Amino acid sequence: MFDDKVSKKLYDRAGERLATGVSTVFRRSVTPTPLYMTHGDGPYLFDVDGHKLLDYGLAWGPLILGNNHPKLNEAITAQLGRGYTFGYQHEGEILLAELMCKVVPGVEQVLFSNTGSEAVQAALRIARAYTGREKIVRFEGHYHGWMNNVLVKADDDAPTCGGSAPTVGGQPADELANTLSLTWNDIEAVRKAFDAHPDQIACVITEPLNINNGSCMPDDGYLQGLVDLCHEHGALCIFDEVVTGFRIALGGAREYCGVQPDMSTYAKAMAGGFSMAGIGGRRDIFDTLSDGRTTHAGTYNGNPICLTAAFMTISTLSEPGTYDRMNRHGHAIREALERAATDNGHQLITCGAGTAFSAHFDLDAPPRNHLDVVQANVAKNDAFRALMLEQGVACLPAGRWYIGAVHTDDELDITLPAIEQAMKSI
Repeated sequence: MFDDKVSKKLYDRAGERLATGVSTVFRRSVTPTPLYMTHGDGPYLFDVDGHKLLDYGLAWGPLILGNNHPKLNEAITAQLGRGYTFGYQHEGEILLAELMCKVVPGVEQVLFSNTGSEAVQAALRIARAYTGREKIVRFEGHYHGWMNNVLVKADDDAPTCGGSAPTVGGQPADELANTLSLTWNDIEAVRKAFDAHPDQIACVITEPLNINNGSCMPDDGYLQGLVDLCHEHGALCIFDEVVTGFRIALGGAREYCGVQPDMSTYAKAMAGGFSMAGIGGRRDIFDTLSDGRTTHAGTYNGNPICLTAAFMTISTLSEPGTYDRMNRHGHAIREALERAATDNGHQLITCGAGTAFSAHFDLDAPPRNHLDVVQANVAKNDAFRALMLEQGVACLPAGRWYIGAVHTDDELDITLPAIEQAMKSI
């Protein structure tokens, strides 16, 4: 049995003064007792109970270079000696903007923010200012941050007219009025929404690969179909690449899927573990800021430390062969999961990309949307994760795996036998 005695004591203590005992609710579901870490090194985490854990969660995505990466440490240390933040401009903003426009297809200008949730809200505001419309379309099971207007679920009318309902308490109904929630991978549902709300929809926002909810892949032609429908009806198409940006390819889903939306949002892997986000898109869309139709502000936007981290992270990921190695690592794990499941009498399907994917027990086919994902056997996956943890391999809930540039063949030598043993023991 996994020993978490010290973590349990700290969690009990945290509950006295820290609301819910954790700083973000998702961490409560990773293990029965939230684990407390002392430090990290490369792809490994070390907890207060003395465990060395091979990390395939990567802090829910950001640690694509792992902890204590020498190039990142050197760049950040140098910047610390020059200043924390200025409240003025600095050359680092230009360098990162130029780099992003170079490596991400179709991005002509960028805008900086601090978190994925902020970047999404900025993109929605810009889309509304650009189109002069208010309604937005999003999809059931896609996560675009914790703000009221996007943290919604579909109501009973979602497939036909895109109704939305609160996800949690404290969400005012009027903040949901302009959010239409549809079923993903159904292009006709989007077409019907445009027909039902003529000249009212400002944008469609989507995860291009729905990594947050089962790693559902888009049907052939679906993403381009979204872009084309938006343009046909005078709306913008936004890819939420907070998860997929700089992870599934250097150019994110734009490169991986060969589709260019009007705007994309970025965070997580962008800055290697530092709080950094951005928006990329066409120049004429960002003219809404320069001509005063709308505004974008934030004290920490363009923070030199976080921008330094982002520049060094993207530069390191740009090194030849980096994504080939990550993809080989991820595909080896996916193949091992499916093979070990079959050999031990389990039904398991993996879906997603090489560097971000999900494993689903007891599904007959890869899930296409949220309605399919919720049919998977969550209890069996939880049992599998617990068995992996006992062998020193830490995985995220819902069968999600993140692969980083820091994972090597040495980690595969640990992971593949652990997968085989866990499948035997479920």
